[in-house]
Parts: sequence; structure tokens; C-alpha cells
Amino acid sequence: MSKKTEYCVVMTTCPTQLEADTHARAIIEKGLGACVQTSQIQSHYQWEGKVQTENEILMRIKTTCAKYTDLEAYLVAEHSYEVPQIIQLPITAGLTEYLDWVKKETK
Repeated sequence: MSKKTEYCVVMTTCPTQLEADTHARAIIEKGLGACVQTSQIQSHYQWEGKVQTENEILMRIKTTCAKYTDLEAYLVAEHSYEVPQIIQLPITAGLTEYLDWVKKETK
């Protein structure tokens, strides 16, 4: 394992698998992320004064920190939510060969 802080995972949620798939394809095609994983989740949160429970699709996007700003701009512009969850988590260690692949795919 190699210590790397130039890489990150960006998480967002979508209301449907179709929207998540559309974003995943665009993110990969635009070189904003090397890999996007999606999972069905149930979210509980407060919005506009009410507790909400919704089924959502969680997207985990592996990318470089250098691409974060462009990825965030894409998600803000294209996401269906008024205020989408967009969270960057640093990758502090990982298999060097995998991280090299992430870097290559996001140039």
C-alpha cells in the first residue's frame, strides 16, 4: 500500500438508478472520475422542517483531488436535487497500481 492524498472518493446520491447511471457514464466519459460504484440505500434526513425517508442510489466516485472542482461543478449543474449531497473523502492509502490507474483515467 502506498500513502496518497492526491486521490479521493466523492459521494453523492440520486433519486433513481437511471439518473445515477446517466451521471456515472458522463463522469467517466468526461474524465472526471475513473470508477463509479452505485448502491441502493435508504436515507433519513430533515428537509424543509420534516423528517424524510427516501430510497436513493449512492454513488461513490473514485477520482483525483485535482478533478474535484470540475466534478462538483458537473454535479451541481446536472443533478436533479436542489441541494445534492456532494462530499469529498480523501484516500490516504491504496494499492499504487490502482491509484496510478485512477490518475491515468482522469487526465
